[in-house]
Amino acid sequence: MSKREKALIILLTPFVLGLLIGILIGRGCSGVEHAPREKKVRTEQTGKQEMLQEEAGEPEVVQEDDVDGLGEVEAREVIYYTRRMAYAKVFDDVNETHLDKAKLVGLKKIPEKRDAINTSQLVQITDSDFLVLDNLRYSVPYLTSSAARELNHIARAFHDSLTSKKFPLYKLVVSSVLRTEEDVTRLRKSGNPNASDNSAHCYGTTFDITYTRYHRDVETDEFMQPFELTKVLAEVLRDEKAAGRILAKYEKKEHCFHITACQ
Repeated sequence: MSKREKALIILLTPFVLGLLIGILIGRGCSGVEHAPREKKVRTEQTGKQEMLQEEAGEPEVVQEDDVDGLGEVEAREVIYYTRRMAYAKVFDDVNETHLDKAKLVGLKKIPEKRDAINTSQLVQITDSDFLVLDNLRYSVPYLTSSAARELNHIARAFHDSLTSKKFPLYKLVVSSVLRTEEDVTRLRKSGNPNASDNSAHCYGTTFDITYTRYHRDVETDEFMQPFELTKVLAEVLRDEKAAGRILAKYEKKEHCFHITACQ
């Protein structure tokens, strides 16, 4: 090979290498550009679908972030932004007042045992669309007709208040109803400090609604804490008390509202 040919190769080598490198880089850049194009196409298609949904009047569905990647969206907590009442001050009717009213409007004779209850004078309380009975270990699900009517009225008013406020729907939990003398004796032996020989519960006029637990048939993507629901319940009880339809006592140790119907 002549010196002239060697010189020519030396001169052409950088040019050829540069050309090859340029081709390779161009191919790489071309591959990167495809992804944004595809994304742009998908975005345009999504926009067209959203426009069609709006024209068809379909509601927009906003999904919450799937934080853990498991496909489950956490339920949203609903908060009732109102000041909590001073329950102990608002509902302060003492037990003696409840007992006096119960004797006046309730059963004239306290049933000794459960099989001695005269059910013809009472109304049986059952689960409904607005309330559920707790596990009644020391009472039986019976009330006088007026007390049963008042309990159902309170439960319905609670439901209606939740509905009007657009809150998730819950049912009240009734934790105590009519007690026989035998029930009172067993309750006292259990160590309950509020159990007395002569309780308003014995006259069929009195019931307890717990404020630590509320019932719902089906879980949804929204929920409320018991203390938020108690704000709603307290408003209902306050109105009933102001109207003279009930006596009510906030039982902190028993975690309930102790309620006696006044008619």
